Amino acid sequence: MSGTTMHFHSNPASGMAVIQAAEINNQALDLSRQGNYAGAEDLYLQALHLKLGAVGENHPTIAITRNALGELYLKMGKITDAEEQLKKAISVHMRNSPGYDAAVSVENLGQVHEVKGDLEEARRVRLSHPADIMVCGNYDCPGETFDRSQLLACSGCESAFYCGRACQTKDWRARHKTFCKKRA
Repeated sequence: MSGTTMHFHSNPASGMAVIQAAEINNQALDLSRQGNYAGAEDLYLQALHLKLGAVGENHPTIAITRNALGELYLKMGKITDAEEQLKKAISVHMRNSPGYDAAVSVENLGQVHEVKGDLEEARRVRLSHPADIMVCGNYDCPGETFDRSQLLACSGCESAFYCGRACQTKDWRARHKTFCKKRA
């Protein structure tokens, strides 16, 4: 679900560092897709270090890398690390723009809470984002935002939201079934 936004920099050296870090991010994503999570983690951390040195903590490009690292940690089962990175990503996104990238990080944090077994917190986190800027809970859904009224809530737990039945079914089989519990 990671998205990217290109920002221009007045300092050529910081701009080059961010471009280099973006290339490293892409290499990390490739490694993650190949299942080489340790290699991906090393590259994401390198990219984060480069970006922090070039633009500081509160730049949107930092949030993109922190979200990618959070997604990776979620895949690796490093739930505490995933939560930390995603909270930092959301904080930066919300200072800059609560758009698509922020909605993706919010959804990812919701998934962290599902893994932790806290469906109420997963729901609260997802509903904390502006109602007109939410993403589908299916990781493979094409990247777009939805108004909350367009999304279907899981009928079991009511904590996961989907753009349609096809995405709900796909996510149920791939992930959500493991965590879903009927609401009392």
